[in-house]
Amino acid sequence: DAVLGDPLDILKDGLDGFRLMGKNESGWSFKDGVLSNRVKKDAKGKRIGHYANIMTKRADFYDFQLEYDVRVPKDSNSGVYLRGRYEIQTLDSYGLPVDRHNMAAYYGRVAPCVAAEKPAGEWQHVKVTLYKRHLTVFLNGMKIIENAPVVGVTGGAIDANEFVPGPIYIQGDHTDADYRNMILYPVAGEGR
Repeated sequence: DAVLGDPLDILKDGLDGFRLMGKNESGWSFKDGVLSNRVKKDAKGKRIGHYANIMTKRADFYDFQLEYDVRVPKDSNSGVYLRGRYEIQTLDSYGLPVDRHNMAAYYGRVAPCVAAEKPAGEWQHVKVTLYKRHLTVFLNGMKIIENAPVVGVTGGAIDANEFVPGPIYIQGDHTDADYRNMILYPVAGEGR
């Protein structure tokens, strides 16, 4: 088992702790401890324009546990990339059959073993551990992925170099989402 180090508040500096990826428009804002992404939509709900993803300025994360709260509106889609390479899905998947694209899935690779989503508009809690190239994920207090091998980067990864540290990156190019209480505990060593 991993021994966790001191907590790092990823949102402590608000947007100053992140940098935009690419040259697209930013829909990101930070207020009262909540990191929000908002995209403009037309009367039919279709996104207008192209929006930017963001990544932490710190890019030295390797093995860690990351916890955060997330809230999505109906039909929303975002994601949190561990080391900038492995997407933990953010999706309004409440009531949908379980598959590899549901809320908190290792996107496209590993499906949750149980549906633990809450309805759109409610805060949900994700706790994910990336340790020794394996992922364990809890959603709203339920273990939904247990010690699954990391089997490759997901689409949108910053690169394919799986053996170096990287940032936390958050998808902003799809739809609206809110994040808060994003705390990272680096692995400080091994337990007995």
